[in-house]
Amino acid sequence: MHAPNEPRPRYGVLGDLEVPLALGLLRLSTEGRPAEADAIRVIHHALDHGIRVLDLADVYALDEDDLHYSERLAREALAQWSGPKDQVHLVTKAGLARPKGKWRPNATPERLRASVDGSLAALGVEQLFLFLLHVNDPGVPFEDSLTTLAALQRAGKIRHLGLCNVSIAEVRQAQRHFDVTALQCELSVMSRATGKAGLVELAARRGIPLLAHRPLGGHAKVEKLQKNRAMKPLASKHKITPHEAALATLLDLPGPVLPLIGATRAESVDSSLRALRVRLDDADRELRKKISFAPSPEALRELEPPVDPATLPALDMNAGPGEQDEVVLVTGIQGAGKSSRVDAYVAAGYARLNRDALGGKLADLLPRLDALLVGGQRRVVLDNTYPTRVSRAGVIQAAHRRGVPVRCVHLTTPPREAMINVVARMLERYDHLPGGDELKELAKSDPNLPPPAALSRYAQCFEPPGADEGFAAIESVPFTRRPAPEDHTGKGLLLDVDGTLRVTASGEIYPRAPDDVRLLPGRREVLQRWIDDGYQLFFISNQSGVASGKLSHDDAAACFARTRALLDLPITEVVFCPHKSFPVGCFCRKPLPGWGVYLTRKYKLAQEHLVMVGDMESDRKFAEAIGARYVDAEAFFA
Repeated sequence: MHAPNEPRPRYGVLGDLEVPLALGLLRLSTEGRPAEADAIRVIHHALDHGIRVLDLADVYALDEDDLHYSERLAREALAQWSGPKDQVHLVTKAGLARPKGKWRPNATPERLRASVDGSLAALGVEQLFLFLLHVNDPGVPFEDSLTTLAALQRAGKIRHLGLCNVSIAEVRQAQRHFDVTALQCELSVMSRATGKAGLVELAARRGIPLLAHRPLGGHAKVEKLQKNRAMKPLASKHKITPHEAALATLLDLPGPVLPLIGATRAESVDSSLRALRVRLDDADRELRKKISFAPSPEALRELEPPVDPATLPALDMNAGPGEQDEVVLVTGIQGAGKSSRVDAYVAAGYARLNRDALGGKLADLLPRLDALLVGGQRRVVLDNTYPTRVSRAGVIQAAHRRGVPVRCVHLTTPPREAMINVVARMLERYDHLPGGDELKELAKSDPNLPPPAALSRYAQCFEPPGADEGFAAIESVPFTRRPAPEDHTGKGLLLDVDGTLRVTASGEIYPRAPDDVRLLPGRREVLQRWIDDGYQLFFISNQSGVASGKLSHDDAAACFARTRALLDLPITEVVFCPHKSFPVGCFCRKPLPGWGVYLTRKYKLAQEHLVMVGDMESDRKFAEAIGARYVDAEAFFA
């Protein structure tokens, strides 16, 4: 922290940099990287010419077996350098993984803790100077990542914390946990979304460095700079290259923007350094006036300080639709039953805003909300999933800006129950369970058909609504399933097939021809006793070999017919999933509940008389998903 009368350094925690460029070690550390000695020469050349910031990451490496390479490289380069090491700032980050060299988000608390410890060891330090969260992992609640980083900072392992590739709302959320002292986002004359989103302005207002990665557009766009009509006249006037003109343009921005150059040769470093000698004037800015880094009107509104909820009218808890001004946010997983709850608000005169009905993105609803409130419609209900604080923040800010309090009605429907609701909806509308491709096609005209992945994403990233978000009232609505119809009295024995009832003579996991089917011993006798007790028998199987082309749909059906013939027992129906095993795009693949819901509805089966027999974890989870009793095949047929 700085004393009240002490001027804040232009680049915040990075100090007053004489050379406002940072060297990124990504290209020195990943695929196609130079030899270590050559990489160190590039780093030394940058340091010798005044660059004092090195940008690293645990995943700047070839793959998971090579993690922390860039940090070890930086440590070795500094050890061999005779210059003022105490002036060099090392910025590192975590939140990604490199399985088999790919780039995948991974910001779980466990991964972040391991990454920080690994970075400390690789750099040979007791505290990381500046640590950035590489990405907001969609598979992890942002709150979990933030609280983990805050705890690591309190433990003394991190001095300063920052964020990469985020929005204003995400920065605000992070500030509840720690002081955000740096940002890193893509920014160049050809990629200006960061400016439009307000991040450049936010960095300027907070006086924190914005490390601009891909300042020349990255590999995909860097050659286009040669033809850029705004850069060519600047380059010609100042006798520099268009690339140097592009860097000079970033350096001319009023905020503390720090271009992150990704040089692999000393000559590239020299070219970037030449941009520092360029001083743009008003005539130059006129030449590039179409290249704007200014925030959009929406971003400017986001940059406004939040309204104190205490200054807004209070709302009664559990009031339901009323006459008072309010914006109601109905949240919950897909299939939670939000639409039916919203009907009461619409009937009471509330205007409804729903992305599925209106199309577009969630952010597109905000101007519509503002227009309604300004136009005198002061009671509005929005019913989308809104799983995270960031997704809810825009609605709260828009309502508060117009002096309207916000009520959150959160439907706490568990994912298992939501999936059953979605499957029931499919069966009611289409009378079958669509596969992944068909489901995508149907969703174009029927937005209430989310794929399994959508429900999984909600469950993974969900953050419970909190009063500190600015809600005037939060109501949690527990899920209650309606009782089954009185005529649902049937008894159902659901049977996995491969490994449970049959094996193959060939040794394959599943048969591809009827003559390869062999019945396991003791099956017929045990199943006959269940039939005698009034149970109907059903086969439920996953047959992803159909999707992969290893057998046809008719082949699979013929193998099931052979299994039935060998059992010589009445099998009421055989159902199987012919779709691919990964990624799962349908609801009929166990452990998802599709076929269980289908059979229960069609044959009016009572849940208390529903038993699933199988030999795999997916069978057990399937039973759990539909509320059936599960019995392992080995015990069942013992």
